[in-house]
Amino acid sequence: MHIFLASIDFLNDTTLFDRALQFASKERQQRALAYTHQTGRARSLGAALLLDEALRRTFKHIPLPAEIIRNKYSAPSIKNEPSVFISISHAGNYAAAAVSALPIGVDVETIRKCREGLCRKCLAQDELKLVLAQKTKEDADLAFTRLWTRKESYIKAIGKGLAQPLAQFSVLKDEVIMEEKRTNFFCKTYIPKTDCIVSVCSEKDTEKDADFPQEINIVDLQACLEASAS
Repeated sequence: MHIFLASIDFLNDTTLFDRALQFASKERQQRALAYTHQTGRARSLGAALLLDEALRRTFKHIPLPAEIIRNKYSAPSIKNEPSVFISISHAGNYAAAAVSALPIGVDVETIRKCREGLCRKCLAQDELKLVLAQKTKEDADLAFTRLWTRKESYIKAIGKGLAQPLAQFSVLKDEVIMEEKRTNFFCKTYIPKTDCIVSVCSEKDTEKDADFPQEINIVDLQACLEASAS
């Protein structure tokens, strides 16, 4: 299991974006250019390029740019690579990617405001109790974002997206609990930067917990692209 995080702020520069676009697959080029605003284009392209960089460092036999296919829930996988699992995410000026030999999901978020209505809609009861018990707004925002990213990473790991109701399961502990029953999925949360949180969820393959790395790989994506172009 390998997890990667990169700043994609440089892609908000249209000149640098156009230069980087050539390194993406045709499918990702189309997805990125479908966004109206440059921020959306930068995030879409940045996540795809980071995934390719992650694969270049790990599953080196996969031709790049990777050819991505999607299931009916739009969950991505690599064509003709059933034993390689991938996940990407983007938020703010960050992109995250995770690659593994087991089902995996990753989510990156900048700190989200904790709104009670949203909390009651998407949190399990034990999660809601924790968030509402926080003494400061900042602590509540942090607790909510941590739970939100864990939930997002789980629904990505199982490949169902928001077709899986968020309030039906709890990620308060490291193991995902679905309607009071244990699952085979575990979560880990990282705070690699002061303004973002990254959570990863993966299926375990032994009696031990999922083998999460201690740290995330921080990638200078702009430097990687410049090296590829030289």
